[in-house]
Amino acid sequence: MVICGVHSILLTILVILIFYVLTSAYSPACLKFQHGLQESLVLAHGSQCGFCTPGFIMSMYALLRSSQTPPSEEQIEESLAGNLCRCTGYRPIIDAFRVFAKTDDALYTNRSSLSLQGSEFVCPSTGKPCSCGSKDVNGHNTTKQSTTCGKRYMPVSYNEIDGSTYCEKELIFPPELLMRKLTPLNLSGFGGLKWHRPLGLHHVLDLKARYPDAKLVVGNSEVGIEMKLKGIQYQVLISIAHVPELNFFRVKDDGLEIGAAVRLSELLDVLRKVVAERDAHETSSCKAFIEQIKWFAGKQIKNIASVGGNICTASPISDLNPLWMAAGAQFRIINCKGDIRTTLARDFFLGYRKVDLARSEILLSIFLPWTRPFEYVKEFKQAHRRDDDIAIVNAGMRISLEENGEKWAVADALIVYGGVAPVSLSASKTKDFLIGKSWDQELLQGALSVLEKDIFLKEDAPGGMVEFRKSLILSFFFKFFLWVCHQMDGKQSFKKSLPLSHLSAIQSFCRPSSIGSQDYEITKSGTAVGSPDVHLSSKLQVTGEAEYADDTPMPPNSLHAALVLSRKPHARILSIDDSGAKSSPGFAGLFLSKDVPGGNNIGPVVYDEELFASEFVTCVGQIIGVVVANTHENAKFAARKVHIEYEELPAILSIEDALKSKSFHPNSERCMKKGDVELCFQSAACDKIIEGEVQVGGQEHFYLEPQGSVIWTMDGGNEVHMISSTQVV
Repeated sequence: MVICGVHSILLTILVILIFYVLTSAYSPACLKFQHGLQESLVLAHGSQCGFCTPGFIMSMYALLRSSQTPPSEEQIEESLAGNLCRCTGYRPIIDAFRVFAKTDDALYTNRSSLSLQGSEFVCPSTGKPCSCGSKDVNGHNTTKQSTTCGKRYMPVSYNEIDGSTYCEKELIFPPELLMRKLTPLNLSGFGGLKWHRPLGLHHVLDLKARYPDAKLVVGNSEVGIEMKLKGIQYQVLISIAHVPELNFFRVKDDGLEIGAAVRLSELLDVLRKVVAERDAHETSSCKAFIEQIKWFAGKQIKNIASVGGNICTASPISDLNPLWMAAGAQFRIINCKGDIRTTLARDFFLGYRKVDLARSEILLSIFLPWTRPFEYVKEFKQAHRRDDDIAIVNAGMRISLEENGEKWAVADALIVYGGVAPVSLSASKTKDFLIGKSWDQELLQGALSVLEKDIFLKEDAPGGMVEFRKSLILSFFFKFFLWVCHQMDGKQSFKKSLPLSHLSAIQSFCRPSSIGSQDYEITKSGTAVGSPDVHLSSKLQVTGEAEYADDTPMPPNSLHAALVLSRKPHARILSIDDSGAKSSPGFAGLFLSKDVPGGNNIGPVVYDEELFASEFVTCVGQIIGVVVANTHENAKFAARKVHIEYEELPAILSIEDALKSKSFHPNSERCMKKGDVELCFQSAACDKIIEGEVQVGGQEHFYLEPQGSVIWTMDGGNEVHMISSTQVV
């Protein structure tokens, strides 16, 4: 039995038909928590709006159930990397779960005083040496009690839960599911949608022959996004998650063979095992994959996403495809007749999301060869943040060195970048330059010059940040050069030792466990004011019992709404064609600015913004109208069918453009003066004059919980009731 956290939004109910689904819940009759995790999070003040709280609980629960020993603090943070919260700042959540780690939080144990002299103790309230006292895990006083700060301050995450004694009886996996025999599935859905779950490779190939355009699904992490967010419709889906011929590992003399349906978390476990068991020189590529998969996505995604799915998606910013190419991986492909062919990874990617697969073919397995002595493979990735983020630029690099007299020359090389072209791009000219040359400073300078022209980004390249991405291309290779030098340090006749000042450039990123504290003064005045009491909704939130707008029962004959949004930054609306929407299933109506009773302008104080754009749109995403239908999915589908014809107008997209066009908000000019600046400059009274200009571009939006409202009328429409999910109303 394996217990793991998954992304419930993407994982379809059809995939988990034989799974035992555990959720966060408790018994309302006795108001008792089902697990210490829930109680600990409540007492640590780890929930506010509570929308994300059940997800945190279940991620931590999956970690506890799947660990043979108490997890480390690093494992706890890794398991929560796929959970997002915008309310708490994460500190109280981490504090609540840290008590279940194999090491206690240093703020609440005497371990923080190990570096201090005598009996001094670090106060958990102030973080400074004091004698206010603490308790060990058995509840015994370890220092002398003091009234100085022990009564006045206490850590905000303090609770009585002792995770080190956690030994609760857990729910067992239902025996009837263990004994249940898997059977193939063939289901039909709305609009002719077909879902198949074959249990053998021959069945998969038969289905592929019948439905050449069918989409193969394992964890639905890519297809789910395409169908839910991009509006792409697939008529036939084939789940290959339970096909043994696609779920396997074979450790061979010359490399590792991996089934196409293997999950990324399974691959990570096997690679770590291989690294531990085989000679170090054979596993350079394995180590690179381990490091790259670590930052690939959250654990919930890695538990369901497949190796083959990530490859065949052929994303130009895939973290793994540059590594498959650089490591010399081979892809085994099978057609509907059972014929198998093999292609190199570097020849598999043909264009933007296009791969070397015929309609009658599927990816069968991936072969990763062992590296040879003095052959090195390294991964690189730069994103906006470490966890759960797509790459700006990534790379996979391999170099093979051979001794040539008193020098080490390049015998083979492959440098591959992602995020710089529609496909993962091999720096072929740089490879040709490297081969045969000595691995020294002269090679580095020459390679950087060639690489700068080999991987070229136009000024208007999709994705923006062109100068930054250009610098990443060069800096990745520079780091690779330093890393190889460090690996070769001490080898016979290798004279290029790495300066100590350069060591930081080759070290893998290692973030220490997060730690924080909050001090506050307790001033009780006979009421709850000033007292750190848990809020009343927290018990409902940690148990999944809290109700949000989406949980509200819909009245009979309710309609669902979806917005019609502008796709232009600045344009005049010429016409709106709703014929496509009207012919959509479940369509009930389209409402535009002309349908708004009374005024169409809104605003918190000054009514200077249109509710529905009437003639002009001034940004992408501006609301033009709203479609209502019998279901939310039908409403979104109909909204996409509304065709709007625009006349594009000049768009002001930067501060510089606004200054040139003299486009200013009215009554917004402000000037702050202090002293006579011009006199200061002229009199040379300034010690230093610093001049410069800083430009800050637009920020990328980071959305968390969705916003929605439920509205109904009573008393013949004279009384309107509304439930809104927003916290700013």
